[in-house]
Amino acid sequence: MAIKNILVAYNGGAASDAALHLGVQMARKYDAHLTGIMAHGISSTTRHMPAWLSAHIRQSIEETFEGHGADVRRRFHEQVTANLTADRTHWLEVEDDPDRSVATFARVFDITLVGQYENLSEQDAMLLHPDRIAYDAARPVIIAPKSYKAERLNERAVIAWDGGKTAARAMMDAMHVLETKEFVSVVTIGEDCFNRIPKRLDICALLARHGIRAEHQILPLKREGAAATLLDYCDTSDFGLLVMGAYERAKFAEDLTGGFTERVLRNITLPTFVSH
Repeated sequence: MAIKNILVAYNGGAASDAALHLGVQMARKYDAHLTGIMAHGISSTTRHMPAWLSAHIRQSIEETFEGHGADVRRRFHEQVTANLTADRTHWLEVEDDPDRSVATFARVFDITLVGQYENLSEQDAMLLHPDRIAYDAARPVIIAPKSYKAERLNERAVIAWDGGKTAARAMMDAMHVLETKEFVSVVTIGEDCFNRIPKRLDICALLARHGIRAEHQILPLKREGAAATLLDYCDTSDFGLLVMGAYERAKFAEDLTGGFTERVLRNITLPTFVSH
């Protein structure tokens, strides 16, 4: 399936600027439509306004937040106008919980882009949690690191492959992207993990039937753990996209004690395609 509908969660922060930058590049590459979504709930300032505040002060506070929303909308259009035609650019505003809203809309888009988590205390009504969106959307999400400012798309990709169900889901969800890449490295971390993968399965041969040039590598597990091993490989080998399954363990357990998905997403330096 070709990519024709791209959704970008946009709240005006540096991370969402990075996601929008990547979204524009992808829309141009795939000749796709790009839709920005600004979702906002109730800010902590508005929620906790004391009852004794005058109507004038309340109105002034509300107008401040409305002005911020208008500024976010303006910034979005400024960044896309120079690169995409008006008929392929769209804008949505939703008054509801940001994570829930983005996840709901993501279900009918080919791909959704979200910026890496950043703590925007002054914009808490628009705060986005990419891990929650990826978990709830039931559709693939690309998370853009705050540092992403590449002038062009890097067409080399990595697939984190352990033979598990979420890794398989991510690889198949990403096939329409992987088919456009120049090279794909399928990475398995540690001999123990490699030994759990059926030996009669040649994943690179399967990818080759889709026209994907790929090779399978087994990386020695570093003392710092699997997440650090994978991220170091991505950083030192000049890749532009990481494809991985998310939350093979329950998300609550990872939130509580940490885990592979949480550690990778917290430290990514390249766009990361995740499916759950």
